[in-house]
Amino acid sequence: MLKTPRKEKIPNRKKTAQSKDKNRGAGLPLALLGRVNWEIVLVIFLLSLMAAQMIWMARVKSVTMDEPNHIARGITYLRTGDLRLGYLHPPLVNLISAIPIALDSSILLPLDHPSWAGRNLGDFANEFLWKTNTNTQSILFRARLPIIALTLLLALVIYLWARELYGKRAGLLALTFTAFSPNLMAHGSLATNDAGFTCFAVLSAYTFWRWLRKSDWKRATIASLCFGLAMASKFSALFLIPALALTALAYWLTDPAEEKPLKKILRFSGWLVVIALAGALMIWAVYGFKVGQVRGAGLTIPAPDYLAQMQLTATRIEKGNPTFLLGEHSKTGWWYYFPVTFAVKTPLPILLLIITGLLYIFSKRVWRNSLPLLIPVAIYFAGSMMSPLNIGYRHLLPALAFLIVFAAQMGEVLWKPKSKLIWGGIFLAVWLVVSTGTAFPDHLAYFNETIGGMSNGYKVLVDSNLDWGRI
Repeated sequence: MLKTPRKEKIPNRKKTAQSKDKNRGAGLPLALLGRVNWEIVLVIFLLSLMAAQMIWMARVKSVTMDEPNHIARGITYLRTGDLRLGYLHPPLVNLISAIPIALDSSILLPLDHPSWAGRNLGDFANEFLWKTNTNTQSILFRARLPIIALTLLLALVIYLWARELYGKRAGLLALTFTAFSPNLMAHGSLATNDAGFTCFAVLSAYTFWRWLRKSDWKRATIASLCFGLAMASKFSALFLIPALALTALAYWLTDPAEEKPLKKILRFSGWLVVIALAGALMIWAVYGFKVGQVRGAGLTIPAPDYLAQMQLTATRIEKGNPTFLLGEHSKTGWWYYFPVTFAVKTPLPILLLIITGLLYIFSKRVWRNSLPLLIPVAIYFAGSMMSPLNIGYRHLLPALAFLIVFAAQMGEVLWKPKSKLIWGGIFLAVWLVVSTGTAFPDHLAYFNETIGGMSNGYKVLVDSNLDWGRI
């Protein structure tokens, strides 16, 4: 007898499909979570945190001693094209800072005041900010915003450079150092030219380094533009000329490629001339493509105001400035002023990793990648120590930025899975966050633990290291 075949159960396709969709839906958040680029998330978070702190400080903190002069210098040049108040500094950063207020027609310039005809910057600035206009705090806040933007650009450049040089972890560590650097945030929220100059100086060195790695017209053009921006920001940028030249020389001499160093140097000399000329053209553009005579020299040159301002700045530096260090006063300064200032106002976690980084690169003989960072620092520090103008940590901001990139390489050394060193890295990061966080929003007066913290800062340094005339 034949058996009747058993009917196979045909699955309910509708239910099966619904079940699969349900499981897929449950796994979708996990799948998306796995696809999230956490590096980008952290970068955005750190930049946002840094921006929030600086915007808060820019809104609530009172004016510092130098800000009225910088603001007046920028807005008068933007509106009148007259640089009579622009002595001692190239105008680029002041111009950028003044854009938000120059566009406001309700903000007036006291051009009929005797200080304008008499070229008296201090009196004109006070008249402009406190008497002619009544919305002083609004003017101040708006003039600070572009500097905040330039400081965030600086932070991004520091991150990118550290990442390209040493790796992803180094980039994130460099950005963390920057986002919690009290000195960068303090001056990055002020309408002065220190943070802006630091941004353009580091950007110039970074783009020049990228050109060294791949010398084409595109990178040469970018390097030329950034070099010009730095030179038009502050006369301190002159350190870039020997710094970049020596960086190129050291990079070529230590290149393991088969091409002979001398042949390579000759081949790239033309590029260096092009970059220098393009940078000079950028400076000329900032000065409105003016041609004229330099006072007392009888020479007709492009951008004569640039050379005239440089002469005034050199005279100002030679005279020095009354200053204070470790309980003593001086009119000529001390050669060790800036090393001491850097030691007591830089967060100790950053200092420790700088020292560790130096020991690491020489013990492991991996110093070549760090030459584009250490050569500018050495030249900048040498120039600062020879100068009698000892007026604040703000003059060391470019060196700090280079050293943050350099120190960040230790992120690749410390942050390794199953390594006990990782706990040291975590400890330093937490220490930095706590040390800087307790200073908020008074980052200008930050001092590290070597002197007992901020409460003892007045015993060591004053002026822009402490309150800068704030009330």
